[in-house]
Amino acid sequence: MTQVLANYEEQLANAKMPAGKKKVLTTALKLFANNGFHATTTAKIAKQAGVSEGTIYKYFSSKDDLLAKLLQPILIEIKNNFFSNLDDQADLPTLVKFVVTDRINFIEANFDFIRLIFQEVLTGQLTKKSYQDFFANNVEILAKFNTYPEINPKLTPPQIARIFIGPILVYVLQNKLLGLPVNDDDLDIIQKQILANLTLKY
Repeated sequence: MTQVLANYEEQLANAKMPAGKKKVLTTALKLFANNGFHATTTAKIAKQAGVSEGTIYKYFSSKDDLLAKLLQPILIEIKNNFFSNLDDQADLPTLVKFVVTDRINFIEANFDFIRLIFQEVLTGQLTKKSYQDFFANNVEILAKFNTYPEINPKLTPPQIARIFIGPILVYVLQNKLLGLPVNDDDLDIIQKQILANLTLKY
């Protein structure tokens, strides 16, 4: 997953689209992530991107359309591939280590996107269908966790998803958003926490 969409700006740089459209997308991402969608005007995007406001409306029908086009690639990536490549992992500890390190790398590389998605979730811009699509696309993959005999068979796919996503997101948010120091053993602790919750008998 991190190899597919490691960095949105790098992907845009290599995309075949007009330079003005690229500038609008990269600038909008930064402004939406830092200031919020509603607080960012198209005039501000145009000024910071060094283009006219008319250029924005040449490529996007509205600010909402700009946001939708901006979020589309990463939402597709998250929905389809958040729990990908699990079959390549030999045992449960190796699998957990892979998911933790790979997903943290992905979130850190695309943190502006992740922060923007959180903002839109909180303001209701992203609908329940977005969350339902995420689980619908990953439920079959998540069910594969139950093939590991150590895992509590009572756990449902949404519960397994929360066991993984919770510690990973908290770690990244503490680091990237709050600026709290990161310790060398943090990832090891996260992996142990996830393993403990997956195998807990209750």
